[in-house]
Amino acid sequence: IEKYEDIYSSDMGNVRFKQSDREYGILILMRINLLKRLESSVYAFRLTLQRILELINNTIAQVRDFDPRKEITLTDLSDSDFDMDDQNTDVFTFGKIVKINLIDMDYKTWLEDLEQDRIVLEELLCGIEPITPEHDEKLNVLMDTIRNKLANPINPNNKKIIVFSAFADTVEYLYEHVSKLLKRDYGLNSAMVTGSGGSKTTIPKLHTDLNTVLTCFSPLSKEKHLIMPDQKAEIDMLIATDCISEGQNLQDCDYLINYDIHWNPVRIIQRFGRIDRIGSRNPAIQLVNFWPTPNLDHYINLKHRVEARMALVDISATQEDNPLAIQQLDDLVDDEELRYRDRQLLRLKDEVLDLEDMNDGISLTDFSLEDFRADLLKFLEKNRELLENAPLGLYSVVPPLNDLFATIMPGVIFCLRQQDAAEDTEAPYQINPLHPCYLVYIQDNGNVRFSFGHAKQILTLFRELCSGKTAAYAELCDLFDRQTQDGQDMSYYDALLAKAMESINKNYRRRIAQGLTQSRNFVIPNQPVTSATFELVTWLVIKDQTHMQPTP
Repeated sequence: IEKYEDIYSSDMGNVRFKQSDREYGILILMRINLLKRLESSVYAFRLTLQRILELINNTIAQVRDFDPRKEITLTDLSDSDFDMDDQNTDVFTFGKIVKINLIDMDYKTWLEDLEQDRIVLEELLCGIEPITPEHDEKLNVLMDTIRNKLANPINPNNKKIIVFSAFADTVEYLYEHVSKLLKRDYGLNSAMVTGSGGSKTTIPKLHTDLNTVLTCFSPLSKEKHLIMPDQKAEIDMLIATDCISEGQNLQDCDYLINYDIHWNPVRIIQRFGRIDRIGSRNPAIQLVNFWPTPNLDHYINLKHRVEARMALVDISATQEDNPLAIQQLDDLVDDEELRYRDRQLLRLKDEVLDLEDMNDGISLTDFSLEDFRADLLKFLEKNRELLENAPLGLYSVVPPLNDLFATIMPGVIFCLRQQDAAEDTEAPYQINPLHPCYLVYIQDNGNVRFSFGHAKQILTLFRELCSGKTAAYAELCDLFDRQTQDGQDMSYYDALLAKAMESINKNYRRRIAQGLTQSRNFVIPNQPVTSATFELVTWLVIKDQTHMQPTP
């Protein structure tokens, strides 16, 4: 490959793409596609491995048959018998887009690599050989889901189900096993449809063209009584690829299963749109998604990619067509302020913008926190044992510094920590640099002056209020004890804490929205704070002796 880098490279600005870069990109795509086939079904994965193995075996055989010495021998013969220009040189030419003659390659090393690939593929095939349909857990879960739907229909007497897969091989695999279950245990008919024209049905002598199959599956919406009045049999289970995900009225059905998830969330919307249509007589419809297992999703990152793209669709559109309506996405786009059109109108209305109060304004957490880390390390060296033995929830009371900072009004600075927070991913740190800790400064009137997105301002404020202080403010502590009845009545501060948590959730959703719209590499965290549990690490009460507490 390196020999042909200069020939097949191309200049695009200051970036030079070489053939080796293209080959590496293909390698990554092949790996992801193989894992996506595995996510779909073991059967589809097995077929792919067998096809690749067959291709490798054929290639190895061709390479072994090639001997450059034969070319020297052939030159001694007459051109009329063995003219190399007339020979089928494609026999020893490899590659579809970029063709490379075998004599120009280090084919011996390539042969060794092919043989190593063959060993790996054979080991993979041996590894999945015990996974028969009886031991295919995903297939068994699908059958249990179907049984549960038939035993507990969401609409009376409606037994119709659609199962979607992105791969025709998976569709054939499911049809072979699920159709037998339905016919044997329930007496129901099934059908399969793929884009290559492969349609089958358990109804004897029924034409298997697309229109006939879909009409028998959705007789009301397709007006079967007018088109096929003599056909009494109906299809209750339809297994199909995305060839029917557009332009089909199948709203007789009330239950749709995505056996595998397409990379494009719009395709999922289109699938669900087959039954979520005007004219449906079903009071309720249901969507079931089969997500990849956590171990597999670690490599293909399918769940986060699809959910992030779906959230981006919701943020930039109307949030009315989200079939992935899980709690996480509901939390991310539930805030009215996140709707794109509303935010644009608000920005147009307020021609003069206050940079501090802008939702997506500059945050000082974008700058370094090294000075705070240095102070913390010095403090830890002197007080490590004291801090390690300190209980959670410690607090102190300090006076405001109105003479230095006009914004430091009476209130509370809360330091909260997300429990069971994942530490193996950088995703949460894209939103909160102090993850899993969250700082909030809320004033006594209930106004959140700084949320966790302004950690540096809060840390600066905290340092100004407390740095160098070695003794408690006795008068303020007495005032605090009187107002809280020696800690027996903390309802006022409970209310402030609730508002601080509400601010964290609101700003968390806002920062995710910004990340989705501003970066292709942004990933939604596995454990969003909108569904997390927090513990109170410490809190600082800022209290004025003459200040009376309003109701927050």
